[in-house]
Amino acid sequence: MPRAAALAPGDPERVGAYRLAGRLGEGGQGTVYLAENAAGEPVAVKVLHARLADDPRARARFAAELKVAQRVSGFCTARILDADVAGQVPYIVSEYIDGPSLQAVLAAEGPRSGPALVRVAIGTITALAAIHDAGIVHRDVKPSNVLLAADGPRLIDFGIARALDATGTLSSTAVGTPAYMAPEQISGHRVGPEADVFAWGATMVYAATGRPPFGQDSIPAVMHRILTLPPELGALSGPLRDIVALCLAKDPAQRPAAHAVLLQLLQLAGALPAGAADAAQRPVTALEQGAQVAADTTPPTLPPAPPGPWTPSYNAGWAAPPPGPPPPGPGTDPGLQKGAAPRRPGVGVLAGSAAAAVVALVLVGTFAVIQFRDRPGSEPTEPVKTGGHLRVAMTPPTGLNPSTAYGTTDRLIVRQLFSGLVEYAPDGRLRNLLASRIGHDGSCRRWIITLRSGGTFTNGEAVDAEALLRGWTRAAQSPESLAGTLMRDIEGYGDVAAGRSTFADHVVSDGRLTVTVPLKEPDCEFPKRLADPMFYPLPQVAGEHDNDAYNKQPIGNGPFRLTSYQERSQAVLVRNDQWMFGRAALDRVTVSFVADPQAAVQRVTAGEADWAEVPSNALTRLAAADRSPQVVKRPAGGSHMLVPITTRGPMRDPRARQALSLALDRRQISQTVFGGHYPPATGLVPTGIPGFTQGGGCPLCRGPDIERAKQLAAEAGLGSGTRIDLHVREGSVYLQWAEAVQAQVRSALGWDLRIVLTPTGEFFDRIRDDDLEGLIAMGWLADYPSAYSFLQPTLGGDQTDESGGNYGGWRNAGFDRTLRLARESTDEATATGYLRQAEQIAAQDMARIPIVDMANVALAGDGFTGLRMDPDGVPPLAEVRRR
Repeated sequence: MPRAAALAPGDPERVGAYRLAGRLGEGGQGTVYLAENAAGEPVAVKVLHARLADDPRARARFAAELKVAQRVSGFCTARILDADVAGQVPYIVSEYIDGPSLQAVLAAEGPRSGPALVRVAIGTITALAAIHDAGIVHRDVKPSNVLLAADGPRLIDFGIARALDATGTLSSTAVGTPAYMAPEQISGHRVGPEADVFAWGATMVYAATGRPPFGQDSIPAVMHRILTLPPELGALSGPLRDIVALCLAKDPAQRPAAHAVLLQLLQLAGALPAGAADAAQRPVTALEQGAQVAADTTPPTLPPAPPGPWTPSYNAGWAAPPPGPPPPGPGTDPGLQKGAAPRRPGVGVLAGSAAAAVVALVLVGTFAVIQFRDRPGSEPTEPVKTGGHLRVAMTPPTGLNPSTAYGTTDRLIVRQLFSGLVEYAPDGRLRNLLASRIGHDGSCRRWIITLRSGGTFTNGEAVDAEALLRGWTRAAQSPESLAGTLMRDIEGYGDVAAGRSTFADHVVSDGRLTVTVPLKEPDCEFPKRLADPMFYPLPQVAGEHDNDAYNKQPIGNGPFRLTSYQERSQAVLVRNDQWMFGRAALDRVTVSFVADPQAAVQRVTAGEADWAEVPSNALTRLAAADRSPQVVKRPAGGSHMLVPITTRGPMRDPRARQALSLALDRRQISQTVFGGHYPPATGLVPTGIPGFTQGGGCPLCRGPDIERAKQLAAEAGLGSGTRIDLHVREGSVYLQWAEAVQAQVRSALGWDLRIVLTPTGEFFDRIRDDDLEGLIAMGWLADYPSAYSFLQPTLGGDQTDESGGNYGGWRNAGFDRTLRLARESTDEATATGYLRQAEQIAAQDMARIPIVDMANVALAGDGFTGLRMDPDGVPPLAEVRRR
């Protein structure tokens, strides 16, 4: 029998079927005893204090503790074995954890460091992530509640824990241990999982230094420091120090989720391979083990979502073009579609079952809030300097109106002048800006957005709910806006777009900091759209959408403000010292407009500019510069593809499409046409989409396999000499790779693949013709970084109008159902699983034949750090500093 303190006078000798052997501890609610069950095995028995046994409220709290503990996975806490909360002596029996508390170990041996500290950090955050997955907020994470068992740390004592309510938060009084309480707990505000993350951070500081980060003297003094002063992190150093500092942010919206911390720590420990953090956002399905999905049958059932609605608090897209495709601008790929719009070191982790628990949690856990809130302008890994003048060379923008900013130059400037509800960080994660919280009603039909207070535009107007709805209305009513795709499912959009009302007439708002947005149908991806500039707030001076004076000199609320704008010449931005998220390091940004994008690149090479986007037709010239740190790349959410006409002609037979795909050497096309900067496609969803960065979703794209291609072509009845038209838009970059495809197919299959050129102004009318046969060469960019946003417009349903691109006419009921399930899934991992199934259904049928995935490529000078790109290829200039 393990050791325990002797029983005290008055302690019972038996409780139920259990013989008590000693005391393990005592709290305000009850006493925990070491006991034996009928088989003589040790167990822990918690008995409600006798003085509370007649108190109905105390009994109710004790019963609630039982329910909470039963919901949590056994690997992360003490497993519940038995209970009687209604009897004369209420008790709960749990597994006995044979190990000391973290507090006891530190008292005996001193602070942890190195691998030992990382092991404790990983084990405890694993447990906390699992607790949150069960819909529980612990509310009393501290060293004495961490038991260091032989198979890894456990979190115990759910005496004041509660289940999340439908809003994802808890009404709270200041319960917990003061030294580890989050500011919102002390202030009596609503408490959610973020408070546990704060307490975990404080516990890690204690583990590394032997004292809490805000001291442990008088309670008023500790609470004052928690509310007003930065934490004392002591001996904590390196990446772990940075992670813990983020967890101790005063604002709960700026703290990472437990899952995000876990993934970061596993990567820090070398326990995850490159890209595993992305793979961890999805479940492992039978499809990934080689199973096939019948194309026209109901998709297999995925694991259910965790208990309770998924109500994410995000730490934080182009769409189809307006009717009639716009003419290609300088430096864009004519024919590129977003619709048709151009857009742009190791330590042992845990042993035994705990190690398996970590892996299982990473593989199947949701990522409702997997992100870090990076402070704008931070660059902690190397010395930097404030000040400086960044020179950017870009093609001219179409304008500076947030409602119509869909070109790369437009977005580069507008995103510096405005801060929206959310933004995509350079690592692709969504993080909050103006929104302190975004949640839904449990069905994803009504979304509740809470704004941060204190924001102002540079003219002094308040950034509030009215400003938000003003911006949305302006975007909906602008004829050049792409709001028809990203806003059309918001209740009232049709009336707003027609000028019969405003969004203030349809969206519930208090006029200050809260809006409730009703959708016509469930969409659990709704927050992912909100980074688009059309959702930015606007001041009253913006006026109507046709206010040209404002559209050329916009007044915003971002890290920079516009001091001058000369069309087709330059825009000059200076730091906005009133920005609510800090202070950008750069003094000034000058964006010079250059008609020839290759001339912009030459300016960087000559030292006359610090940043320029590289056009796709100039990528081969960068091949020799691949090792240069000046080349900045990131995957984009788009791909170049062949669209087979599946309703008539030679491409109607799936075997013909499969043969064509297997005949292609995509790697050669990538190298010869794009200098290797656009990677060969291995899936129907491009690798720039979160959850799909590893590719591989298209087995028939792994070719070439000429023998198999010939066999399939023969089965389809397409012998040598078969004529197939390949429709290409004149003047587009697609002609270059279409000619490569033509040569490869002729060589491999003997088909007479003929390129049919169509003028730009006639191309989209032509590819909608009912008599069209063969193939179409085009590109497509997702409206926002999402597989749903990429698959639905191009393959879902009948999407051949201006808002979609299913020009091949492919239809599949099973595919459509799977997409719908993904859109309605409140759990992100489950949604990603459905989207992977949808991709494989379409890939098995070769509904699309992807060629290469797009990438954002730029040339950067050597004088600045932080010149990375977000998913749109735009550098977040608030994070840029001079070396």
